[in-house]
Amino acid sequence: MKPYTLTIRFRETDEYEAEVGAFMRDLSKHTDKSKNKFVIDLIAEYMKRSEQERRENNFIERLRKMIREELEASAINIPDSVQQAEITSFISEMSEDEEAANAASVLNDLELFC
Repeated sequence: MKPYTLTIRFRETDEYEAEVGAFMRDLSKHTDKSKNKFVIDLIAEYMKRSEQERRENNFIERLRKMIREELEASAINIPDSVQQAEITSFISEMSEDEEAANAASVLNDLELFC
């Protein structure tokens, strides 16, 4: 099998690329690895982290779905008129500071499901 060859250019006009290029140029000072081995290890680590991140995101999504389903299953059906009266009564009893804290708390809780 013919080896795959990749050429990388670091633009000296770009500060970030120039800094990375200088690091690569002086790589033997920083590590015992060859430039080739160093780049291969970086790419392999990136691939491993990307896969791990994908699995974690899938797990989080499944967890959110389970919580959503449990909340929907355990919801109590209260007639709208009774529920609205209770909400209006509860809101009118709260001070402005309590209302602001309650609104912030609700928004923080909702972020968990986004």
